[in-house]
Amino acid sequence: MILLLLVLCAGGGAALSGWGLARPGRRERVGATAGVVALLLVMVLAFAMEGSAVPAGGSATPGSPLGGHFVPSSYLRLVVGIWALMSVLVMAVAALLGGLPALRGLLPATLAAIAGGTVALAASNLGLAAAAATATGLAGLLVILAADGPATVAVAARELRITLVGGALLLAAVAMAPLVAHLVLGGIGGSAAGGDAPAFGPVEAGAVIGLLALAGAAVVGLRYGVLPFHLRVPRLADVVRPVDLPLLLAWIPLPLAVVGIVMLDELVAPLALALDGERVLIIAFALLTLVGAALAAYLQDDLRHAAGYLVIADAGVLILALAALDPAAWGPTRAWIVVLAASKTALGVWAAVAEDRFGTRSIPDLRGWARRSPLLAAGLLLTALATYGLPGWVAFEARASVASLVAEGPPAALLMLAGLLTLPTYVRLLVLGAGRVTSRVDGAAPERIVRRRSRQSAEILPVEVESDEAGTVSAPAVAVAAVSAPNARTAPAGARVTAMLQRDRTELLSAAVLALAILAALTSWGALDIGGASAEPAPIEAGPGND
Repeated sequence: MILLLLVLCAGGGAALSGWGLARPGRRERVGATAGVVALLLVMVLAFAMEGSAVPAGGSATPGSPLGGHFVPSSYLRLVVGIWALMSVLVMAVAALLGGLPALRGLLPATLAAIAGGTVALAASNLGLAAAAATATGLAGLLVILAADGPATVAVAARELRITLVGGALLLAAVAMAPLVAHLVLGGIGGSAAGGDAPAFGPVEAGAVIGLLALAGAAVVGLRYGVLPFHLRVPRLADVVRPVDLPLLLAWIPLPLAVVGIVMLDELVAPLALALDGERVLIIAFALLTLVGAALAAYLQDDLRHAAGYLVIADAGVLILALAALDPAAWGPTRAWIVVLAASKTALGVWAAVAEDRFGTRSIPDLRGWARRSPLLAAGLLLTALATYGLPGWVAFEARASVASLVAEGPPAALLMLAGLLTLPTYVRLLVLGAGRVTSRVDGAAPERIVRRRSRQSAEILPVEVESDEAGTVSAPAVAVAAVSAPNARTAPAGARVTAMLQRDRTELLSAAVLALAILAALTSWGALDIGGASAEPAPIEAGPGND
């Protein structure tokens, strides 16, 4: 029941917020309020959901089309809960950076993606899960089309093609894999019984299974923009607002990645076929991403592009996990997907706030930023810690498990090292932040917490009241001036809140970044037993291994 309410709340909130935010004035405020309330309800419902572990074979409740069921698993509960919680903070940052217009595409897209992702993660029918994961990708179009610029339509068309092509490949693999698996098992059984060899034997069927494994890795890689599909990421970063990137690059791909892992784990790995050639190709695919994206991130002087390439590099660990084709990789891979989304949300919001604070996205121009923004520096440090983790943390153990499952001995150590190649980029940003302050950074507002000690707090932040050409004073100016006046207690509550947000905007943005970094670090550590929830069986009811 809670699962159904969650989906309805997210879907209804997406529709209502999208309708209201597209219209200025009172309806815009109503839409924003409805969307934020829906997001808070989704978070509460997710954490209140009964997150019992899924037994082998799936424990389902009736109610979905295509013959499937919805399963409220522990993994679903934590993914949606963390997603909604971090999204609340992202919405606060977006509103502080750009007001209600900044929520126009982001808020409805987030709610729509959560609704689609919930269906994808809860469905016990693999075809239904793949369709829902594909539909989740369409939510990104709401964000892109809300942006301004001549390249918006071209970028939206590219994202639409990626979503449809990736979804079609995944659905085709899901449809073909059971049939080919039965041919493999039938061929093996027929040979063991001494019968005639089938026309389409295990060797040929095994080749098709290998192609399906490659298709699954390609779908996940295409969705995350890993090399050689990486060019879409910097082009996307140039069009949308920087605060939109965590949703587009980290959260929207999550359901498709999980469904792709389910397909490989349920339909390919149980066959225990010798797919050495396919595994080598996927490993090469992952290494190209780990090395190339890490190098690109380090060499970039554009902050948005550097953050985008850091997301791509961490997605390379996910591609490497797909090369294991081993059921033992199931838990670490799903745990890493959540760590990736949480840590890159903190990174993306940090980059957005840094760009707004100092008025530039040029990394060389940001020299000395940490001296002016110690809270932002602490946020980036915690974000780096969340990305790599420490021994015993879920993030660190997931990296180590993936490397050991793909290779043994020194090659495994090299694969583990390849996943750490993004560290110099974080070090570069932090060292640059401790350097000599540039004129652009020196002119930015410093972080300082100002507490009211008297009614005459207007002296702390002077307010200029400007009039338009007709001589009429604007409403926001009147509100701020009213609160700054000695009779601030008689001002409307909304005006007092507006003045407070303007006065403490710098500190509020830095505090939100730090809060996101703390949540990412807790996720990387393994709070709420994310490691145990990731290891539970998938809610899929049947696979070749069950027949």
